[in-house]
Amino acid sequence: MKKLRETEALLRELTALEQETAAGRLTGQSFRARLEAMPPESRPLRWYGFDAPPGDEWAGPSPPEFDERSFIVSGDDVCVRKHDSRDSTPPHSHTFYELIAVLEGTARQSVGGEDYSLRSGQLFLLSPKAVHAISCSPDGVVLNILIRASFFRASFPAVFGVEGAQQGLFSPPGAQGRCLLFQMDEDGEARELLLLLTRESLSARPNRRAAMNGALALLFSILLDRGPVIEEGAPQKYGAQLRELLSYISLSACDPEASLEDAARRLHFSTRHISRILRESGQRSFAHLLRQARVTAACRLLEETGLSVEEVARAVGFSEGGYLIRVFRRETGLTPAAYRAKCAQKHNI
Repeated sequence: MKKLRETEALLRELTALEQETAAGRLTGQSFRARLEAMPPESRPLRWYGFDAPPGDEWAGPSPPEFDERSFIVSGDDVCVRKHDSRDSTPPHSHTFYELIAVLEGTARQSVGGEDYSLRSGQLFLLSPKAVHAISCSPDGVVLNILIRASFFRASFPAVFGVEGAQQGLFSPPGAQGRCLLFQMDEDGEARELLLLLTRESLSARPNRRAAMNGALALLFSILLDRGPVIEEGAPQKYGAQLRELLSYISLSACDPEASLEDAARRLHFSTRHISRILRESGQRSFAHLLRQARVTAACRLLEETGLSVEEVARAVGFSEGGYLIRVFRRETGLTPAAYRAKCAQKHNI
């Protein structure tokens, strides 16, 4: 509890420093120096663009679309940042989910031409591809929680089940403008989970990812039990069937027998109907989704175990190591060996 209170105090201190800089009472150099003077385990340099890797900047078309690889560290599923109270973010979209949590102050969210005024205790969930803009009040303590689309769509149905979430919550990125507004109010447990996510995002300890993933799942279990205040853009057609299909892919990805035909048999759909569900929902093909799920599982094994590439391939449902290498390189841009070396380097820093 003490560490969570320290995290809460850090967020308030950062808002105060942001406003001191905005008023001209603190220079940019002094602002950075204040951050660098903070303890290493709570030093948020990357939140403000300091020590950020290349690619973490505005670029591309207008409105720009950001890729999760530019924001979420390789090997992680979640990234937490404090929204800079000085910034009014222009319209943009991204390939990941974003949960905006207002801990203090207010925020304004614009999605697809609709404006939402958010107050303290509210959380706003955006699906991939939703074009939005955000700003917050000078006293705002607002968190941006970025979640990989693959993790959200693959892992969460396995946790909550196909009936355990709002319709379309795990829908594909093609569901433009999909958003949910949740009311946290005085729920101390939900607030503590948000502070835990923030604290662990700054940590370098080996088990931080497991802690963040667990806290995120628990947070959503609380939010989904309550239900959203508003629900916009929820896809109606094939919604329940799509959730069943994505749940099958998540739970069966590592089964070498998993296939379009096996999914049809288990779900009592025809293979043509499965293809129709995916096509009309804006999703990729069944084979592509299954490969993606297997690559995601392979990434975790490469990072967390010493299994050989051949052993990893068999563990995640591929027939042999050579096939895994080809698919892995196509999906991630790296070979399995290069991905493992990159993860090892990151953990040794």
